[in-house]
Amino acid sequence: MNSLWLKRIATMAVAAFIFIFVGYQIYHANFAHEKTEIALYKTVNQTITVSGYAVRKETQLTSNSGGVLQYDIPDGGRVDKDGVVAHAYKSVADAGILQKKKELTEELKSLQELANEGSSADASAENLDFMLSDQLLNVISDFKDGNVDVSDSRQKLLYLMNKKQLADGKIKNFSARISTLQKQLSALSSTRNGEELGKVVAGNSGYFSSKTDGYESAFNYDEVRELSPEKLKSVKPAAVAKNVVGKICSQFNWYFVCPVSAATAAKLKPDTSVKINFPFVSSKSINATVVQINQKTKNSDAAAIFECNAMDSALINIRHETAKVTVNTYKGIQISQQSVHFEKVRRAVTKDGKSVTEEKNVEGVFVMSGIEMKFKQIIPLYSDGTYIYCDPNPDASKLDTKEGIQLYDEVITEGKGLYDGKVIE
Repeated sequence: MNSLWLKRIATMAVAAFIFIFVGYQIYHANFAHEKTEIALYKTVNQTITVSGYAVRKETQLTSNSGGVLQYDIPDGGRVDKDGVVAHAYKSVADAGILQKKKELTEELKSLQELANEGSSADASAENLDFMLSDQLLNVISDFKDGNVDVSDSRQKLLYLMNKKQLADGKIKNFSARISTLQKQLSALSSTRNGEELGKVVAGNSGYFSSKTDGYESAFNYDEVRELSPEKLKSVKPAAVAKNVVGKICSQFNWYFVCPVSAATAAKLKPDTSVKINFPFVSSKSINATVVQINQKTKNSDAAAIFECNAMDSALINIRHETAKVTVNTYKGIQISQQSVHFEKVRRAVTKDGKSVTEEKNVEGVFVMSGIEMKFKQIIPLYSDGTYIYCDPNPDASKLDTKEGIQLYDEVITEGKGLYDGKVIE
């Protein structure tokens, strides 16, 4: 009987021990262990979001020819003074016929030149590969820059490709193609000659856009740096006349102007470089300079004036846009905001020739150091509300602890009863 009772007691004791052990492990895993995060080197942008207007030195183009317009220059393309921007045709069909004639005539002329060269086409065969590569880059550059001579550079590329075929012996001549082109031109001429009503000529050189919005005269380009927030909030576009067919931006530099709050204005410093992105227009960022912050007092709204010097088919047509402005880029050690603690640190300092102990509240984090916790000071560069980015190489004179946060430190983000020197279980 006693033996059975003892067995029961022993079994209950073992069961209790197992229960307590498992419970302790569960508690230790969920509540006692500290959660950590590795400190890594990161780059972060400090951005502000604004809404404003693009201001350029613009001149509207007009045409009284009527009919159908066919633009010769893409939006954002360069045009010289007195350069032809567009042609007016009696109808869409006439525009198509004349354009087709132009393309066929250019190709025919190119092939006839090759036919006239004869055997001389082989003389420069060794240079053709280089010339082809060079011309291909020219075509790509013209498309990217929106140059007016894209069709010319593309035609030169086609000429070199045809010449390469002759030099390599892949084709003997282009007689069949020349004959076909001549028949097509003859057929177009006999069917309909097409009728051109007039041309649209640029009054000055600059960048072309086929779009107008009435804001071309809403701002004075020469006085843009003097704009006030009140003026920006009240600006309105003018009515666009029916004979307006486009505009010329005659200055490469243009401005993005926007009303901002006093808090936002405080983040912008004149004569500093920033990057601007128009997320609803393009994924690319452009370089800009803060040239003016017009503000009555430090606590009042302001007008921020940015000067830009980039231009393409998207930028030429922006007007009232939302923009993200990168005012600073920080590179530092990233730590979680919730891992930061303030600890009282004592250190010996010399005052009036005497050594005294000074106590100071220091901002820092606890890190795993072997079997102990160690408190390390941080020197914040920037905080986005979730993470703090710390100086990876702070000056020793700024540190009140033996060492600051370092790359790859195991930072404690959650835990109870944290203190410097605590032994980690």
